[in-house]
Amino acid sequence: MQHRIRNTSIAIALGLGSLAAFASTADKLAATQAAKMDLSQAISAAQSQHGLKVLEAEIDLKKKQPVFEFKGVNAQNQEQKLKFSGTDAAQVVENKTEGAANKKYLDRLAAAKVGINDAIATALKHTSGRAVEVDLDDHLGVLTYDVKIIDANNKQVEVRVNAVDGTIKQ
Repeated sequence: MQHRIRNTSIAIALGLGSLAAFASTADKLAATQAAKMDLSQAISAAQSQHGLKVLEAEIDLKKKQPVFEFKGVNAQNQEQKLKFSGTDAAQVVENKTEGAANKKYLDRLAAAKVGINDAIATALKHTSGRAVEVDLDDHLGVLTYDVKIIDANNKQVEVRVNAVDGTIKQ
């Protein structure tokens, strides 16, 4: 009896987890449809208008409005979190400086030979759809951009692009 209850609890937890993932994908899809720019354009705005070297970027829906969220390093080598409207990059929702940037972030930015927007373009050639999230990460010593794309079937797919040579990592 306890075994059956535990299995049922696990099944319910897994089911709720997949519902949460679906809601997140639906929110991201709605955000991309409402936004006036795509993720690459938003990253370019964060770089040029706000001076941010972007480590992570994503689009999300906040209060039914598209919002781009970024984590990066500013010109003073401080870690910064930035959020701006998906309809107007000049409309900043949040801009927080969180002190000196972590050395691992600075090292990743220095080691990446492929630009973040180039990585998104490569990922979209591999899997067509809409890019909704990207982050620069280290996977067992291999520096990659993890690009999340909502494909034609409205499923979220992750594509890893090597940040040094631009190849797709499986």
